[in-house]
Amino acid sequence: MRLLTALTLALITVSPASLMAAEIEAGSTLTAATVYANRATLTRRAVIDIPAGEHTVIFKNMTPSMMTDSLRAEGEANGNIIMGALTHKMETSIDLVAPREKELNDQILKLMDQIKVLEAEKAAISTKQDFINSLGEQAVMRENESIAEMQLNPESWAAAANTIHSQTSENLKATLALDNQIRDLNEQIQKLRTDMNQLRTGNKTTYTVSLPIEADRASKLTVDLSYQIPNATWQPLYDARLNTETEELELIQYGAVRQNTGEDWSDVKLTLSTAQPQRGATLPPLNAMWVSLRDNKLRQSRSFAKMARNEMLSAAPQAASLAEADYELADDGMALNEEIVMQSAEIKTGGFVSEYIIPGPSTVKADGSESKLKIGTFETENTLQVQVKPQLNDKAYLVSRAKLKGEAPILPGQVNLFRDGAFVGKMSIPLLRPDEEQDIGFGIDDQVSVKHSVMKDERSSAGVIVKDTEIERHYVTEIKNLHSQPINLVVLQTVPVTTDEEIKVEILPKQTLEGYDNDFEDVKGLLRWNFQMEPKSDKRVGLGWKASWPKDKNINGL
Repeated sequence: MRLLTALTLALITVSPASLMAAEIEAGSTLTAATVYANRATLTRRAVIDIPAGEHTVIFKNMTPSMMTDSLRAEGEANGNIIMGALTHKMETSIDLVAPREKELNDQILKLMDQIKVLEAEKAAISTKQDFINSLGEQAVMRENESIAEMQLNPESWAAAANTIHSQTSENLKATLALDNQIRDLNEQIQKLRTDMNQLRTGNKTTYTVSLPIEADRASKLTVDLSYQIPNATWQPLYDARLNTETEELELIQYGAVRQNTGEDWSDVKLTLSTAQPQRGATLPPLNAMWVSLRDNKLRQSRSFAKMARNEMLSAAPQAASLAEADYELADDGMALNEEIVMQSAEIKTGGFVSEYIIPGPSTVKADGSESKLKIGTFETENTLQVQVKPQLNDKAYLVSRAKLKGEAPILPGQVNLFRDGAFVGKMSIPLLRPDEEQDIGFGIDDQVSVKHSVMKDERSSAGVIVKDTEIERHYVTEIKNLHSQPINLVVLQTVPVTTDEEIKVEILPKQTLEGYDNDFEDVKGLLRWNFQMEPKSDKRVGLGWKASWPKDKNINGL
């Protein structure tokens, strides 16, 4: 079969012959979805047998939330075909048009019909029981007459009683079984209604898309129709799995995809993109900046009015909250229905667009539920540390200092943390580019003991003629390694920093352990000690600093 070498996208001149062109309805299947932060591009494929001549291919029941400006058509064929410009038209239906919503609604109607059948059967059993009851009443009347005439027949009494008991028992059991079936059906209906409420599009309008074509001979045409649609989003998720014995870190990336478009995406080729079409491609124009003078008295009067309003709201917060809530009620007091808006993931990256193609066919339900799809594994260079920040608490934390390798960046997202297979918590990571480092914490290390003490905290005056105020503080942190193997220990502490020339801060060498890095990672005043601790060993980290400023002034931050 020879494929069409080029499909020409051009407008076809309308002629009397083309007005008589046949319409060919195309049955299409959703084959691919590219998901962005707040929308998706869907691709539908149709394979059509095209006779020679001019025709119009019709795609019916297209979603009403389709962004029509994004409509595109591409294709291939085994003959020369010219494709014209796409057109679209809105049409109204008496039924729901969202496939999943319509399916759920049809299931509910079917179950309600089943309940009606069971109710009718219950009514028939009730009528049957009424007849049995009437027979019983007539039998009692006849037996009473026999007793009055002294014509006793105990065997007939017993037979009649047994018959009535047997039939009544069967009717009651049948009624109970029907009630159980009706209860089960009502529960199914309730579940379907819950699922339907999660979709809740209520759409009864669709688009019909038309594609004019001209074929030189009978051909088989494959058309891919693509368009953008809202109510779809994705965000990156990660699993960080640390093996403390091998000190290896596995960082796995997933894409959390959600969509509420009214149509399930079943077995589609799924791509996750960091492109943000909603942000636009060009810069907006710069407008003139106009300035003018205004009366200060007018500004003051507005300020006083604002203060008065704030005082009124603070004096009557309940009334204020009720006033702010008025917009939520309709004139009849009933709550207004608001359109469900799917929250968009905030994906911020530098550089160019990244796309993640999910391997194999993927399925994403249209009920807004999250589908977690694996993207791949990042290669990292890992260093295991035990970090201590004694100014915060007396705990030691196991930290993996990971350097990203490869060429792909890590997008901002939430990380699930696993230490030796056990889930220990969550954290968020920023955008990381190759060769950048990130500390990933894996919880408290109970085999490292930390005790932080304040040895001196004094305030005094210094100088003879002009006196300064001074604050001097000394700290000691005692650390014990209770592990049976060495650990890489990192101690982080801060000292005061200032940009005011009248404030002097100095680190006291006699009270401070040597070997620290000052302004670590370009954080002013951050000190870091890094050393190996042998098993069952102790370490004492001292820190002393002094700050001074003019006595006639006050200082903030201490």
